[in-house]
Formats: sequence, structure tokens, C-alpha cells
Amino acid sequence: MKRYQKILVGVDGSSQAKLALSRAIDIAAGCDAALLIAAVQNDGKFANLATGRASLYRLSPQMVNESQQQLQLFVNRCVQQAQEAGVRVSSLVYYGSAKEELAVNLPRREHADLIVVGATGLNRVERMIIGSTAAYIVANADEDVVIVKAN
Repeated sequence: MKRYQKILVGVDGSSQAKLALSRAIDIAAGCDAALLIAAVQNDGKFANLATGRASLYRLSPQMVNESQQQLQLFVNRCVQQAQEAGVRVSSLVYYGSAKEELAVNLPRREHADLIVVGATGLNRVERMIIGSTAAYIVANADEDVVIVKAN
């Protein structure tokens, strides 16, 4: 088995992201690799399907702030889980496109050699309009990718 040095796991609070985190922790522990937990939050633009067509609108700053706080709390719990497993861990909450950040930008900038993500995430609307984040990562990442599916 390849010995990975740094594992990037994408989390969004979904049940599949929690499974991906557990798998990433197991792999990191087995390889003595560092783990980077990354939550990539949309920058406040959300798809609006109420009109029957896709368009973008912005949430209020208060709603964005509340969402950011909830995501940071989730990431903190993820870090604690990894620490309890004895894994070297760091985290970041990043803003932008989860697809681009997890597939290209973060692995390159953080020198990750494995990406772990859940097969599906919280954003079902975006998945219907734009396509699966996991599929995009598999198609565009230079690093190895593990897609974790719920049984």
C-alpha cells in the first residue's frame, strides 16, 4: 500500500462526510500521515430554483455568519475526533467552490497526496444543477481519491 504523507478530507456536515472523516482517520493512522480537514463553504451565493430556472442570489450577512459558525463548530468536532485517534491533524474553513478547492487548489497548496470525500454531501440542489462534487474531484484531481459511500 502506498504510504501517504498528507491526507485531505473534505467535510460539510453530512452523514457521508462523517464517514469520509472516519475513513481518512483510519488511513492516516495506518500510514502515520498528517490529516488536513477542510470545509469549503460557498461564498454566500446560492442557487434559486423558485422561478423554475437556475439563478444565483446572496444570503444576508447574518445568515452567512451563522452558517460559518456552525461549520466551524463541526470542523472543531472533526479535529477532536482525529486527535482522539492519535492522528496529527490541522483544519481550515475555506470559502469558494468546493469542487475547485478540494480537487485542485487545496491539494496543490497544502501538498496533499490523497483526497478523501463522501460520495454525496449536503448540497443536493447544486448536485442536480452542476453535478457531483465527488465526480468532479475524481475527474480533475492529480492525487489519489477515495470516495466513501454509506452502506
